[in-house]
Amino acid sequence: MEELFDKAAAVARIRENFENEGDFSFMKEGELEGVIARFVDIDHDYMAKLGDEPYDEDEVYAMLEKAANEMLPDYKMYVMRLCDDYMDFMEQYMVDEGLVEWE
Repeated sequence: MEELFDKAAAVARIRENFENEGDFSFMKEGELEGVIARFVDIDHDYMAKLGDEPYDEDEVYAMLEKAANEMLPDYKMYVMRLCDDYMDFMEQYMVDEGLVEWE
């Protein structure tokens, strides 16, 4: 996965999806980009440690939610939606890039 996964491309695609959606346009300049970059780092680090173990969405979601609450204390009411959308956008990116193996 390490050779195939491009963090910068993932961040760019996910950011584009968030921008197209428009639901977080109220955030201050750079906030959404920072959260997306942090989410991708968390997700990538988790995947890198998996080996042959299955991806646990609940575990990743908890890590994302914790990070978002720390980074965005003024937007706590939006954290669940932010995490849900990110998870959907990352999954779509992984599928589009052929990086997902379904069991």
